[in-house]
Amino acid sequence: MSDTALLVLLVGTFLVLTILRVPVAFGLAGASLLVLLLMGRQPILAVQRMEAALEYYPLLAIPFFMLVGVLMSSGTSMERLLDVSRAFIGHMKGSLAQINVLVSMIFAGVSGTSTSDTAGIGSILIPAMVRSGYPRGFSVAVTAASSTIGTIIPPSVLMVVFGSVANVSIAKLFLAGAIPGVLVGVVQMIYSYALAKKYNWPSNERVAWKDKLKALWRGALPMLVPVIIIVGILGGIFTATEAGAIASAYALLVGVIYREITFRNVFQIFNKACRILALPLFAIAASTLFGWLLAYLDAPSIATDFVLNITNSPNVGLIFIFLMFFIVGMFIDGVPAIIIFSPVAMAIGNAMGISPMQIAIVVCMTASLGLITPPFGLCLLLAAKIGNLEIIPAIRAIIPFILLFILVVVLVIFVPPVALWLPGFLS
Repeated sequence: MSDTALLVLLVGTFLVLTILRVPVAFGLAGASLLVLLLMGRQPILAVQRMEAALEYYPLLAIPFFMLVGVLMSSGTSMERLLDVSRAFIGHMKGSLAQINVLVSMIFAGVSGTSTSDTAGIGSILIPAMVRSGYPRGFSVAVTAASSTIGTIIPPSVLMVVFGSVANVSIAKLFLAGAIPGVLVGVVQMIYSYALAKKYNWPSNERVAWKDKLKALWRGALPMLVPVIIIVGILGGIFTATEAGAIASAYALLVGVIYREITFRNVFQIFNKACRILALPLFAIAASTLFGWLLAYLDAPSIATDFVLNITNSPNVGLIFIFLMFFIVGMFIDGVPAIIIFSPVAMAIGNAMGISPMQIAIVVCMTASLGLITPPFGLCLLLAAKIGNLEIIPAIRAIIPFILLFILVVVLVIFVPPVALWLPGFLS
């Protein structure tokens, strides 16, 4: 078979398996194995490629950051962050919605993932918002939408993956994601405030500065996690991978100080983290094999030629990259999407002279958006389950947040300093 026929078969088989609801990781591995056999290669090559993918040192940051999320959500750290948010913005109109977004922005600097954010914050705030009179659909939507910030504000698992695959500085990617991540949170808070004013949603009384300082003191240790990560990386004290290890050790220490992690339950916590981590790591291995086959069959060159035949405008090229990842993100998780298609995005960007850092932020933001776009929308599905809401009303409620997110991505495309200024300034 020709390379083009094999490429069509590879992508087509994966799409068929996805439609048949085969888990994405197994669909990627199955399609890749079929094409390898048709190419006359030994099946052991698939195992070797998948094993090599997991031996790449920078990817070790992923289990560490995920462990931080599990450690911080296993005790009262999440509640302490909520108390800090209540103390400072609880008096605003629609305070619970504002708190939902703000605590997601804070927790984003802790875990680097979005699903742990949705589960941790949603289990506390969705029932509280419903009891306070907020519409159930909005409560679910704002929780799911704000959790996407977890993979934009540093540390970010998606940025670790992109930096590893595309050979881009992970430390600079962390910095580049800070302003776009904050902007996503700000526009969500503005939208929530506007709805709260329109429908007269409740707010709390203003908290005295004495109580604000008490809340800050109670939440000081959890809030130090992102500070340790960012200052350590910027100061050249440790790499992003080492930052994950140090943050894990610190989160464990915080749990011990609060007497929430003991010798009896620490093994249960680590067991939970391992079970959470198993499927993403297999997806990384399978998508690396799939992406290698795409590159071997010359998919990046085909995509680049297609785009260059239409335009040579960098902005249009970035829009094409955004649309590619937006469509892909509707069906598969961000990690395999980045591993498979980031070589295509980089090939287009290199041909058009686009900054790799700008490509990375557009890709990672769009992959984050996939967490709330149906039918995959993992964070949306999880929040709807927590809020006991059918998926169709949840989709209707999430649409304004999707549009606001796209607005920020468009801003990053047409105003590059939004993403590039901070890493350039601090470098």
